[in-house]
Amino acid sequence: MVVAIAPDQTVNLVRAMSPRPQAHLTEAVAARVHTVTEATDMAIDVAELRLVAATMSFSDRFIQPNFSARVESLDGTVRGLSSNPRRAAKVDLAGFVVNKFSPVIIQGEVNPFRYDLHTDLKLQFRNIDLPVFNPYSGRYAGFAIAKGKLTTELDYTIRDRQLEANHHVVLDQLEWGEATDSQDKVSLPIRLATSLLKDREGVIDLDLPITGSLDDPTFRVGPVVWQIVKNLVVKIVTAPFAFLGSLFEGAEDAQFVVFAPGDAALSPEQQTSLAALAKGLAERPQLRIEVPAGLVPELDAPALAQRRFDAALAVLAETPEDGTFALDALEPDDRIDLLRDLYKQQFDRRAKIPDEAEPPEDADRAARKALREAHEQAWLTAELLPRFTPTDTELETLAQARAQAIQEALLAGGELEPTRVFVTGARPLAAKDGQVSLELALE
Repeated sequence: MVVAIAPDQTVNLVRAMSPRPQAHLTEAVAARVHTVTEATDMAIDVAELRLVAATMSFSDRFIQPNFSARVESLDGTVRGLSSNPRRAAKVDLAGFVVNKFSPVIIQGEVNPFRYDLHTDLKLQFRNIDLPVFNPYSGRYAGFAIAKGKLTTELDYTIRDRQLEANHHVVLDQLEWGEATDSQDKVSLPIRLATSLLKDREGVIDLDLPITGSLDDPTFRVGPVVWQIVKNLVVKIVTAPFAFLGSLFEGAEDAQFVVFAPGDAALSPEQQTSLAALAKGLAERPQLRIEVPAGLVPELDAPALAQRRFDAALAVLAETPEDGTFALDALEPDDRIDLLRDLYKQQFDRRAKIPDEAEPPEDADRAARKALREAHEQAWLTAELLPRFTPTDTELETLAQARAQAIQEALLAGGELEPTRVFVTGARPLAAKDGQVSLELALE
């Protein structure tokens, strides 16, 4: 038996077994199909057809370079072969494809004369070396296949021209080789998609179900399966963290790590999401992650200055190391005194606070005092804060501390190899809702 795809993408077997001529076929082909259809009006009943060392060839002359494969040493039986559309033959065949180490099993039921009414076939292909499919991978994926194995289980059911098909595809140790210059290749990061799909053992396990009507002239199994694969690749490479989150709950929340201005501490929720991401990465050993050392200068510099300013006041106030200092918790007079002491320390002279604006005429003595204290505190604070402006080095240290905090959270569980976590150089980031958001990247 020879199955061939012509350069116009028509299939000889489909043409030959079609129950009626189809409008889109040429007149010559339609005539041949009509002849076959008339021939099948004769009753045909074969109790058992036995195959011994048979060969079934497949060739695709549409793809360039052409693809061909052979199922050889095909042994088994086809029982109950009949032209009666209400009867189906039982198929039980076994052979190998490419070589004897790649077995093929074909089992189920089919009426070859009216396959569109009743077909229930299961096909198993095991241990096929993936490089034989380079004509397809080079054209559509844009890369040759360097190595890998294919095992697939195909289940096709047709009832009254309605197809239900399940494709269970397992790719083991798939590795891409040289890129091709194909004009039909998908513009997607195929290597990243492969790394995301591979589990800890280097296996990609896919289920690709499809349904359709044989009466739909645009419905073809091959293109539909390829479209499903493309949609899957698009989905995971455009939202890789969401894909990992579908496998390891919480991992999707680790794509963006948010810090308070001037701070490098992770919240408990972020530590949990980073731990989930680490588990996902441990199960995808070909993935690497980039952790940026970043900051938002317009947020972080003032926040760091305030932090250093408060720390200097806490020292002057002799706050215990395990205590908490808050300037606003002091009495107004104590706040002014503490700020004056810090001013003298920083400028080596006493503060000469300018007079405040005239209070409202109706302000009483208490209100005037409160306004004066507020004016003095604001002036002293405005004079002192610039003294605590962080240097570029201190800002870079903050950026690195954030990256280190993320790195440590990812590696804390011991499941992820440190060599797969890359800290990138410090760079400015955009502010988001008054916070500093660092975006992690997978590669």
